[in-house]
Amino acid sequence: MRAKRDSVFVIALVLSLIASTSVAIIAATGAASHTTVQINGGGNFTGSVQATGATGGGSGPLTSGGGGRGSQSTGVSGDTIKIGAIYSESNGIDATVEQHTVEACFQMYNAQGGINGHQLKLVSYDDGLNGDTAYSEAARLDQQDHVFAIVGWLAPFGEARAAPYFESKGIPIIGGLGVPEEFGSQYSFPVAPIFHTDGVALGSYATSSGGPLHFHHPGVFLTQTAGINDVANGIKAGAASNHVTVKDSDIIFVPFAATNFDQYLLQFQQEGVDGLITQLDPFSYVRLYQSEQRTNKTFPHLAGAGIDKQSVDSTVGGQLVGTYSFMPYLEAQGNPAGNGEVALYNQVVSSYIARHPPDSVQNMDAFAEGTWVACRLFAQALAKLGANVTRNGLVAALSSGTYSSGGMAPPLNYGDSSHAASHCASYIVYNSSRRWAIAQGFTCY
Repeated sequence: MRAKRDSVFVIALVLSLIASTSVAIIAATGAASHTTVQINGGGNFTGSVQATGATGGGSGPLTSGGGGRGSQSTGVSGDTIKIGAIYSESNGIDATVEQHTVEACFQMYNAQGGINGHQLKLVSYDDGLNGDTAYSEAARLDQQDHVFAIVGWLAPFGEARAAPYFESKGIPIIGGLGVPEEFGSQYSFPVAPIFHTDGVALGSYATSSGGPLHFHHPGVFLTQTAGINDVANGIKAGAASNHVTVKDSDIIFVPFAATNFDQYLLQFQQEGVDGLITQLDPFSYVRLYQSEQRTNKTFPHLAGAGIDKQSVDSTVGGQLVGTYSFMPYLEAQGNPAGNGEVALYNQVVSSYIARHPPDSVQNMDAFAEGTWVACRLFAQALAKLGANVTRNGLVAALSSGTYSSGGMAPPLNYGDSSHAASHCASYIVYNSSRRWAIAQGFTCY
């Protein structure tokens, strides 16, 4: 996931949690003005559907019937299964790299003959970082496009609005950022931890007396998005487990593409803050470090997922050395763990992106990894269905057994009714060689 570039920070970033599709690529514009985000803000229904070219073969006419819950016809026509997704690709961030990740994953399977002979095709919409738009697009994916399932989507405000719609219609969801609305439904299968768990992991690791940071008075920056209060509460709980108190006044919520942190950093200096815990978008991370330069203090820092983006790392430079980051997946940049699944992800996605400019491998990050894991999970479950492809069959397959992502994420099991299959995090550190290294393997909370 990335923020739109402006004249200072130029990121040719066509992206996330953590998917795929598009004949139309949203190019970054000169974003000298940045939108202040309102949760569930209004906005017109967007009419730009993107039908993926990553089908790897011809497809027959798509069914016009919506079908009911579990209907075999819904989204399945001949040898083609139509998958839906919503991405935020304008108004502050651009999740095209996540879209391209799912496209690349689908193309990989299609080139191998598909899943039990079925080719995978993606239809997606850009919600413009707007929850109401995402809700309208969810209805369109259901009522007009008749998609079989939602796989590898990424929409910070849209998921909270659209997930309940999909769940109410019995449309399976695989992947997502981990907003609260994606948990506790028999039809939703998140691959990321729920937001509160993210916060607990951040707060606990940052304040652990035996850890590398051991903050006693952390200051917190969080990008304002749906469910972000759960992250804040989790940070408080994680810190409290180490007898560290994080007050409400220590937590600052900022909009996407925040441009200036000077005032907050000076306030933190005056209050004796000894380190930062953050979950920001990539643009804001760059601005945060620039503000630290202006205020003459670089705080020790534990960042959330997404700072591991080459476009961010190269822009921040040496100031990033010593920064730690929470990761729900194994770090992919440089593949420091030498993991085979990570190597496959890097090869497949980078090759696909190279053929779809202006996207760049520098845009790949933790959220793109999440969409890859979602695609791989979906494909494993779909393979169990054989020729009888139904939504109910997919839900039953996902709900039974344990799924492996080749070590890229911990094993996923959705046997618990919460469907909180992922509740672990690893941690990485940006070292003096200017590479991300593993600081701590998967720790479960």
